[in-house]
Amino acid sequence: MSHIEKMLYKRYKQHFADCKTVPGSYNEITKTIDVILPEGRMKPSGVRGQSYKYMHFDGVESLTGRKVNMTIKATCLENAIKRLPKDCIWEL
Repeated sequence: MSHIEKMLYKRYKQHFADCKTVPGSYNEITKTIDVILPEGRMKPSGVRGQSYKYMHFDGVESLTGRKVNMTIKATCLENAIKRLPKDCIWEL
């Protein structure tokens, strides 16, 4: 799956020249173009240059009192804790 992003033509040529563009989408006034970005081409905002790790949580307690083990994919422990389900409690 891919999505379309409007960007400056200069940015497209410098960083995304390997991607396809929407035919006829170049705007001479704003100097922008619509670029078709394939799935996985860009990392989520704020994590550029970082790599993901798999972090395993043993004994995460849910609000029902049940303890579960789970693995979360994140860039750091703080982000992994944020990605735990809302009904789970984890204390450092």
